[in-house]
Amino acid sequence: MGELMKIVLVKKILLISMLLFSVCSNAQEELKFSKVIQSESGADKAELYTILRSFVSTYYLNSQKVIQMDDRDAGIIICKATSIFDSPSLILSAYEGWLDYNLKLQARDGRVRVEVSNFFHHNKPGNQKKAQLGVLTTSDVYTNSGIQKKFHNKVWVMLQEHAFQISNQIFNGVEEAIEQGVVGSQEEDW
Repeated sequence: MGELMKIVLVKKILLISMLLFSVCSNAQEELKFSKVIQSESGADKAELYTILRSFVSTYYLNSQKVIQMDDRDAGIIICKATSIFDSPSLILSAYEGWLDYNLKLQARDGRVRVEVSNFFHHNKPGNQKKAQLGVLTTSDVYTNSGIQKKFHNKVWVMLQEHAFQISNQIFNGVEEAIEQGVVGSQEEDW
């Protein structure tokens, strides 16, 4: 009888571990975009930090609201921002709302790293709760089942594209700011 109990216990442990493994292997990573941008002029960390700080203050309407961390010594700026997500058609209007994201800017001598992550979709108050898709991941589809599968998956791809566009706009803006150089370092003709 003791031997039979051991076999049953081992089978249960194997079954549970296989189930846990399959759940973990299906997990998707959060959507994240990052880019390292070199300074052609070889600007040092302090100069690049100043450029990044200037970029944030001009890119966002109210930079004080979006900045969560601003550490000059470490050369790090962390922002939490929001982009409007508009529906391209009336049938998808329940998904209209916002796409929140985090922006991390790090300066080192000669280069900066830009990381845009933690994308989160939430729709307007009063719209269907099911139309709030939440955290964006690298998954190709939002869901494989349900009556709204077609709409969820269509908007899911649109949200991923919107996140990609946000990231590229930021990357391009930072690259342009670095190319222009340190703020106030050039002589201005009045």
